[in-house]
Amino acid sequence: MSKALIVKQEIWIGAPVAKVWEVLVAPKYIRQWEDLPQDFGDYYLEVGRVIEWTGFSRLTVTVCEPHEKLVLKLYAFKWEQPPADYDIAYTYHLTAENEGTLLTLEIGDFSALTEGQNYYDSSVEFAGTALEKIKSLAENRM
Repeated sequence: MSKALIVKQEIWIGAPVAKVWEVLVAPKYIRQWEDLPQDFGDYYLEVGRVIEWTGFSRLTVTVCEPHEKLVLKLYAFKWEQPPADYDIAYTYHLTAENEGTLLTLEIGDFSALTEGQNYYDSSVEFAGTALEKIKSLAENRM
């Protein structure tokens, strides 16, 4: 078994959990920290909601526990393995802490993929940038 390739980063946000949750699930905010497809409507994220970049990749919301946890499963069309061979997701955990919110983001596990290390490295960069933007939006600094 290969070493797990899971990105895990966290950030403290000076805003209530409800505000951070809104930034995670409302398209008007998501568009400011994630590159949504142009044809994605103004749909809040909920279980079963699919975000698809045609011909490239798809995210499917599999867990949506308001103010606590959001999980989006990732599938890329160019990956050789069938989806059953891997479990790759973006997992957002929210915890009320010190009059604000601790937001933890886990992305992976990319170890089942041939190019797993490259996806891991790209995800490290994405996580840092996305968390900073989410923080700014939740704290009304953007």
